[in-house]
Amino acid sequence: MALGHAAGIALTLSGVSLPRTLLLAVLAPTLFLLFRRPWPHGALLVSVLAGCLAGSASERSESRDCRLHLPEVWEGEVVGRFLTRPIESSSLPFRIEGGAPNGCEAVVRALLPPGSHLPRAGTRIRMPVRWEGRDYPRPGLGEWSGRLRATGDWSVVGGGGVIGGALALRGGIQHRIAQLWGEDSAPMVEAIVLARREHLDPEVREAFALSGTAHLLAISGFHVGVVAGLLLGLLRLGRLGPRRCEAGAVAGCWLYVLGIGAPDAAVRAALLLTLLVGARLRGQPVVAAGALGTAFLLLLCIDPGWLSSIGFQLSFAGTAGLVFIRKPLSGAVDRAWRRITRMPPPRRRDDLGSRLVKGGTDGLGVGIAATLPTLPLLAWHFDRFSLLGIPLTLAVAPIVATAIPGVGASLLLSLLPGGLGGFLAGGTDVLLGGTRRLVVGSASLPGASLWVSRQELVVGMFAGLATHVLLGRIRPGRIRAPVRRTGASGVAATLLLLLPLFPRGGALEVHVVDVGQGDAVALRYPSGSWILIDTGPRSPWFDAGERRVVPYLRRHGVRTLEAVVLTHPHLDHIGGAPAVFSALGVRGVLDPSRAQGSRPYLEVMEAASEAGIWWWQGIEGRSFDRDGVRVEILHPDSATLADPVLTDPNDLSIVLLVQWGDAAVLLTGDAPVEVERRILDRLPRLAVLKVGHHGSRTSTSMELLERTDPRMAVIPVGDGNQFGHPHPLVSDRLARVEVPVYRSDRDGDVRFRIRRDGSVEARSAR
Repeated sequence: MALGHAAGIALTLSGVSLPRTLLLAVLAPTLFLLFRRPWPHGALLVSVLAGCLAGSASERSESRDCRLHLPEVWEGEVVGRFLTRPIESSSLPFRIEGGAPNGCEAVVRALLPPGSHLPRAGTRIRMPVRWEGRDYPRPGLGEWSGRLRATGDWSVVGGGGVIGGALALRGGIQHRIAQLWGEDSAPMVEAIVLARREHLDPEVREAFALSGTAHLLAISGFHVGVVAGLLLGLLRLGRLGPRRCEAGAVAGCWLYVLGIGAPDAAVRAALLLTLLVGARLRGQPVVAAGALGTAFLLLLCIDPGWLSSIGFQLSFAGTAGLVFIRKPLSGAVDRAWRRITRMPPPRRRDDLGSRLVKGGTDGLGVGIAATLPTLPLLAWHFDRFSLLGIPLTLAVAPIVATAIPGVGASLLLSLLPGGLGGFLAGGTDVLLGGTRRLVVGSASLPGASLWVSRQELVVGMFAGLATHVLLGRIRPGRIRAPVRRTGASGVAATLLLLLPLFPRGGALEVHVVDVGQGDAVALRYPSGSWILIDTGPRSPWFDAGERRVVPYLRRHGVRTLEAVVLTHPHLDHIGGAPAVFSALGVRGVLDPSRAQGSRPYLEVMEAASEAGIWWWQGIEGRSFDRDGVRVEILHPDSATLADPVLTDPNDLSIVLLVQWGDAAVLLTGDAPVEVERRILDRLPRLAVLKVGHHGSRTSTSMELLERTDPRMAVIPVGDGNQFGHPHPLVSDRLARVEVPVYRSDRDGDVRFRIRRDGSVEARSAR
């Protein structure tokens, strides 16, 4: 029933239409007929339908988030508190408790100016601020919908209630951690004890992600289990009864979980622990699968949106592995070890050597069982498949488990005079420093992780399932051969249904990546080769190349780009180029090649030079032919490039005409109307037009639209951008020629599939 409820939520959140949702809800319970068990199909159907309703309600609730409806700019005084240690010139979470328009009380990002006195985390303050609503590529994230910038000095105010007291206590602990461990190790201590990772060095965080050990930095069942074990041991020292010790450990775990802000995985672990201990206290058998399903269902009833949380998914996947596959995996590891070493099975229960071997193989089986189910999720969300995740977790987890009680003891002893707390903190610093160096060194090894596209992941999983069924791995005594064949047919049919998700030959594809206020367009040839036109913006808090372009291309299986075209040296077009150059193979770069002294342009040139990438001049007449597709540069010409009067890089913007059979695509960069008029006579009827300059009124003239008569148009534009793009005049022109228009701020990523006859299909992320 828990899985059925989750399936209904997932169907709704993924945008499946209501008729298809109802059809899938009816068909889903019939899958259990393959296992010949008396599943309650009516209850499953009700669960799926209830999940659909819950998911729909969750979507409506998210759209009502008050942060998404704040004015674009406003000034005033707010009352609130930082949720972590503030740092100068760093945007960190700030909990507004009063003073915002429309009574909005929520967590946003706030910035203190350099040289200002920094408040302690959790302290309730009043400060004058300016709200800057900003363009962000995922407008549904309320916390990132804008930023508070302090415009004056802050002052401490009282009040705040129980929640405020808990936040102030946590802030005091963070302050003490910074004093004991310093700026080098304090961020890691805050991560593994308080679930605050804002201060972690990005390189360290990336190393933990690449090595498959990121879960050790996030508060999860592992950390809650360590805390529960410590509390249970301390309570037993007080000679309390077993039931009181267990109940006290559960209560202590809940205080800890709520005190650190109730992260998804920690709440799951505490709830699961409560269910297991509750069953023991009532004298009932402890059924781990039932407890896991109950916790899963209860949390989804509280907040259906948790299903889309990466932490929530990883937490339950790892726990499900421990519940369902730990024993068979531990047994298989033990048998394999004894077969390799030719060690006989234990003859006596007190055989120390056999017990040590058994403990080691059990530990390895537990590590594999907890990690294996999470690998597909990690590959899906992060496009990486770590080859070191299991062995490195087995090596690092005991060190972290030892460091957690060391941190707690150091904090307690630091309250006493004598410096014993600082001495013990130094010992835990050695453990954490060794862990950090081990993980960073392992992540830098060649082949530590592999890039995996979503297509490869889905095909691999279904191929494995089909092989499992076809080879008869399911015991014949439980499922008859006809049923196995039916299952194999179902898998094959599912693969056929999934084929539209994969890039197919025989079509030209244009992918407009949602990078906010900027451009990034990927062109896929019918044979599967790719070129990229522009790379999106970059700012101190957001790199479109790293956060949006590279992950998007990786998800579509891109390993090498035939070329990267940088239409002109404005930051919203070239900002993400260094990240693209470092992450993907690039055969060459084209740009107008007119000297620019701006720092971003120099950084792009340096990144290309370090990667050994060829640099070509993008000039009129240069063309590229592949698979019958011709990509021709229409602008700039040599006279324009040599004109010393031109100072606006938009006038030099590369304009590309892509032709395949009767189909044509025009990519205009930020070229103004004057450039459009120069190339007008060379333009055919268009299948797709990328509207120039994000919909600015200086581009996309009525003459261009009437001449090309595009079947579809797309505007790369940022949500709530300060320029007012697209301009109403441009929108009116597009409406007059009755062309369907896609916008990245409204539709997200947009993909066009174009055939030789000029027909075109469009699909958007939203």
